[in-house]
Amino acid sequence: MKRLLATTIGLPALLLMAACATTPVDPGLLDNARVAIEQAEQAGAGEYSPLELRFAHERLARAETFVDNDDDTMARRMAEQAEVEAQLALARTRAALARAELARKQRELEQIETDIREVFGAEAVEQ
Repeated sequence: MKRLLATTIGLPALLLMAACATTPVDPGLLDNARVAIEQAEQAGAGEYSPLELRFAHERLARAETFVDNDDDTMARRMAEQAEVEAQLALARTRAALARAELARKQRELEQIETDIREVFGAEAVEQ
């Protein structure tokens, strides 16, 4: 009787623990990295920050491999690194775009100053 009770309770408990030990890694773990990469690409990181964007893609690919191999720890680590690389690519892209916009505005200002000099003389710009 005791043996039957132990088998009846023990076997399902053992199966449940084995199932928990082999639970696959959540593929949603990579979603933040994918979103960050997409944002960087849409902002123009391929042109302005290609190295960081490439690193982000490489780390995401490695994270996907770890997910396939059910290595949650390494998958999470690579996904986080991919997200950070993508965020860096986005930040550098935004900085490059801001510098380009600043240069454009400076050229516009110089053209306006030239136009004012032509119409009103050099003294009008100096004041």
